[in-house]
Amino acid sequence: MTPRTVDVVAAGPPSDDPFDPAASAWALAGALAAAGGSVRVVYPGTEGGAAAPAGVDVAPYPAVTAHVGTFRGDAELARGAAHHLRRGADVVVRDPLGFGPVGPPAGSRLVAFVREVASEPNGDAPAPRRRLPLRLPLERFGARGELRRLEGAAVGEANVVCCASPAVRDRLRRVHEVPEERLRVLPSAVATGPTPPDRPAARRSLGLPDDVPFVAILSPPDPHRDRLVAPALDGFGRIRRIFPGSRVAAVGVPTPRIPGIVPAEGGDAATLVTALAAADVGVVVGGVPTTTAALVATLRAGVPCVAPTSVDLGDGSEAALRRTDLGDAGEVASVLAEMLSDAGARSRLAAAGATIAERFAPERVAHELEAAGWLGGR
Repeated sequence: MTPRTVDVVAAGPPSDDPFDPAASAWALAGALAAAGGSVRVVYPGTEGGAAAPAGVDVAPYPAVTAHVGTFRGDAELARGAAHHLRRGADVVVRDPLGFGPVGPPAGSRLVAFVREVASEPNGDAPAPRRRLPLRLPLERFGARGELRRLEGAAVGEANVVCCASPAVRDRLRRVHEVPEERLRVLPSAVATGPTPPDRPAARRSLGLPDDVPFVAILSPPDPHRDRLVAPALDGFGRIRRIFPGSRVAAVGVPTPRIPGIVPAEGGDAATLVTALAAADVGVVVGGVPTTTAALVATLRAGVPCVAPTSVDLGDGSEAALRRTDLGDAGEVASVLAEMLSDAGARSRLAAAGATIAERFAPERVAHELEAAGWLGGR
């Protein structure tokens, strides 16, 4: 990488939580620094907690806003970030896009990563479930228009808008009329996480026999996480008599009292990778229509993945996932029975998924930014 001065605007401090909204920004910052850039991350919060990636400078600022947890609060925090950006920075990276303009220093190029279009009029891209306060004001008259205005202002100042998928690109053209020449399909980076144990060790740690089918159900943090995973657990229960001894785990969810359940209540990265290392099939519920850390982790682990019909990983990903209605226990049961009965199909799905997962490697995202010239001056 040609030496660059890069400021990254993150949603929060570094964290060991693979589901943290700021995780992708920190992963990309680490990859840019490893490639030789002078990289600093600007974020609301305080120092402490998890360590920043090697070679990355940090610039925390007070997370002061009158509208905590809403899109108005996000816009206020974006304005706060502007006071901590370096003058003369070659590029400012905003990941994820957020709401309201940052206002990069004069001469700096701004690259924004868009995972979803929150102001999509037809609701195809709803606000994240975990941001409940964001939803509530939308019931009020005029709030939808303000959301669209603040999102439009954020995307409008970007020189390059990196879209999670072609579908997100098309929504940005339709909703915010972003010119085609500013849009690129490039997903946010997803951190690789801890090194997983091998399959036998993972199974031993979960108390699993070596020869029984095991399904890992994963979901992002959500106030109603138990409800999200309930249909998948029900679907598993319907097929368990066909697969004697089969087991299931709902990672990060209090262990329900059902036959075949394996405790995996920890929602940390270590529990996630251990469950995947032991799994024959991964079921990823919830999340935005593009991708989640759990989804990419499943693909990276070489585990055949069942995902919601709304998931879109971009061109060529049709063979990498098995999509179904994860709110329908009958559909889940049918898909699980089919996959657990066909080792060849699982192998093909896993191989295709591992290839698609390479798109989300922080080093690859950093390389594509550099190769495309998006880290240069205006």
